[in-house]
Amino acid sequence: MAKFWAKMCIAATLAAALSLPASALPLDEARHLLQRTGFGASPAELAKLGPLDRAAAVDLLLAETRKAPTLPPPAFLAEAWPRYRDFPDMREEERQPFIQARRDELQTLKAWWYAEMIATPSPLTERMALFWHNHFVSNFDGVGFNVHRIWNQHALFRREATGSFEALLREILRDPIMLRYLDNHTNRKGRPNENLARELLELFTLGEGHYAEADIKETARALTGRTLERTTDFGYRFVQGMHDESSKRIFGVRADDGDDVARILLAQKRTAEFVAEKLWREFVSSEAPPAAEIAAVADAIRGSGYQIKPGLRQLLLSDAFWAPANRGNLIKSPVAMIVGAYRDLGLPVVDLQALPVHGRRLGQDLFEPPNVKGWPGGSLWITPASLVARYDILGRLLDTRGLVPARPADGAKTISLRVAGDAYRGAPRMVVKINGDHVVAARDIEFATDSAKFGNLPDRNDWVWRVLSFPVDRPVAAISIAFDNDAAAPADANGVKRGDRNLFVEWIEVEGRVYPAREGRQETSNPNCRNQRPGDLYCNATLTLDIAALKAAGKGRPVGMDAEAMNGNMMAPGMMAPNTMASSRRPADPTAGIDRKVNLSAEAWLTSLPADWQTPGRTWHSLMPLPPVGRGADGDAESRLRSLLFDPAYQLM
Repeated sequence: MAKFWAKMCIAATLAAALSLPASALPLDEARHLLQRTGFGASPAELAKLGPLDRAAAVDLLLAETRKAPTLPPPAFLAEAWPRYRDFPDMREEERQPFIQARRDELQTLKAWWYAEMIATPSPLTERMALFWHNHFVSNFDGVGFNVHRIWNQHALFRREATGSFEALLREILRDPIMLRYLDNHTNRKGRPNENLARELLELFTLGEGHYAEADIKETARALTGRTLERTTDFGYRFVQGMHDESSKRIFGVRADDGDDVARILLAQKRTAEFVAEKLWREFVSSEAPPAAEIAAVADAIRGSGYQIKPGLRQLLLSDAFWAPANRGNLIKSPVAMIVGAYRDLGLPVVDLQALPVHGRRLGQDLFEPPNVKGWPGGSLWITPASLVARYDILGRLLDTRGLVPARPADGAKTISLRVAGDAYRGAPRMVVKINGDHVVAARDIEFATDSAKFGNLPDRNDWVWRVLSFPVDRPVAAISIAFDNDAAAPADANGVKRGDRNLFVEWIEVEGRVYPAREGRQETSNPNCRNQRPGDLYCNATLTLDIAALKAAGKGRPVGMDAEAMNGNMMAPGMMAPNTMASSRRPADPTAGIDRKVNLSAEAWLTSLPADWQTPGRTWHSLMPLPPVGRGADGDAESRLRSLLFDPAYQLM
C-alpha cells in the first residue's frame, strides 16, 4: 500500500490541481477525515472543511459534537410507561401482546436512530454513541423487553459521546439495563454473581490478561446490592441488606462498594490504554496499534481526567491517522454504509422503518448485538453472502430516488400505501381503485422478497416495506386494493411450502390522514383465507376501506407537517404505534426533518468528485487500488453513480 501511495503522489497532485493553499486540506484528506468520523462525505461537508488545515478541521468536528439529538424522540417515550412491573405475573395470553408491543416500540427506536444519524449536523456524535453502544454492550431480549430503559442508556451514550469516560463508567454501574443484562440484580451477600464484574474488567476497562481471578471475585462482592426495583418498572435501587460489607481489596486497594470499584479501575494506567486501543481500531486501523501511539492517546485521556475529546484529538491529529497506509483500510459497518449512502446522495427517506431491517440483514441490528462482546466488525462484516446483500440493499436505496418525490408538489393530491410482498415466480400484483371502479394504479411489487430463494419471512419486520404514492384527481370516498395473481409452490413431503406469492398492506394515507389496513374489509373466494387479518392478502382478495365512513367515525390519524410541529412525534411512515400490535399512525414525511438538514442530491455528490476519481477502479473516495465492478462507459450520471456505489472501494473507509 505504501508503494502504491508513493507512486500515485495523490495528495500533491490534488493540491496542485485544485490550487489549494499549502495549509488547506486536500480533498482526499478532507474525505478521509469525514469518512472516519462520520458517515460518508457529502459535498457540503467537504466544502466546510476545504479552507481549513488538519488541526482546524479536527477542532471544528470536535467542537460541533452534541449532547442532545437533532430530531424529536419517538412519541411513545413521552406517553405513560407500560406496566413493566406486572409482566412477571402476566398470563401467557397477556405476555405475547405485551412483548410484541415492546418489540414494535424498539423497532420505532431503531428507525429513529437511523433518522438521527442521517439528519445530524454532528455525525461524530452518532459514531461515538454507536461506539459506546458496542463497548458497554447489552441486548434488548436480555433485559425484560424494557425499551424505555434502553432509551435511557442510549441517551447516556449520546450525552457522554465525546465527554467523560468516568461518567460513563460510574453510570453504567447503576444502569438498570446493564445490571439486568449481566445479572447483577441477583448479586447479593453470600451469593455473589460474577458476570458483571468479569465483563467490567475484561471488556469495559482493562482487557483480558490484566487482572487476576481474585480481582473478579472481590469486584463482584463490592457490586453486591446494586439491583432493580420492580415497583419503579425495574429502575436502579441499592439494597443495603444485599450488600457485602466485609473487607474487599482490588489490586491491593480497599473497595467498599461500586463507586470504589470505578475509582480503582480509573486509577489503573491500563484502563486509559484499553480505551485508546479501542479508539485506534475504530478510527485508524484494525492492525495492532504501536505502543507509542497508544501511550500518547492514553496520556491525553488520563491527563484530562478521563475526558474522551482530548484523546480523540490526539488520535485524529496523529501521523498514523493521516498515513496513506491507514486510508481506505477499514470496512464500513452496515450502519455506516446505509447511513453514508443517504448522506452522500441526499436520498429521499421514503420508508425509514426499512433501514433497521436492512441493517439486521447485514448483521448489525441496533440494540440487539449478538453477545456481550458486541459486533466484532472488521473483515467479519464481509462474506460472499453479505457482500451480495450489500449490493442488493444499495440498489434498493438507489431505487428510492424515483419511487416518490422527496417533497410532494404544493397542492398535489396523492394517496400513499405502505406495502410489502412475497414473490414466487414473479412479483405480486395489486390494482388500486378509488370510489368503486376508478383505477388509480396497477403495479407489480417488484421489491417483494423472492420466497422461493430465501424462504417465507414470518416476522413482519423482516419484510421489505415501501411507501408507494399515486396521484388522484378527485375526492376519495373509498379505496380498494386487489391482489389477483396468487401463486404457491406445492408443499414438500413434510408439508412445508417452498415458495409463495402474497401481498401485504400496512396502512393507507388519504387527504392528510392515515388509516391502518385492519380498519378495512377483506373479501376472498378462497375459504382458507377468509379469517386473515385485513391487509394480509395470502390469497387472491380485495381489501376495501370506506374512507368516508371511517372519517365520519373519527378514525385515522392526522399527518404532521414538519418535525417541529410534531411535538415529539418523530416516527417514520408505518412505524408501529405504542401499545398496539400494528401500525396506526404516520406522522410527517421523515424527509421534512432530514432533507432540510442534509439538502443534497446524487448529482451534487458526483460533482464533488474530481473527474479522474469518477472512473470506478481509480479508488475515488478512499484511493484503494481495487478492481471495479462496472465501468459505466456511457458516461451518464445514473450509470456513473451505480458504477461508483458498486465499486468495492465504496465498502471501505
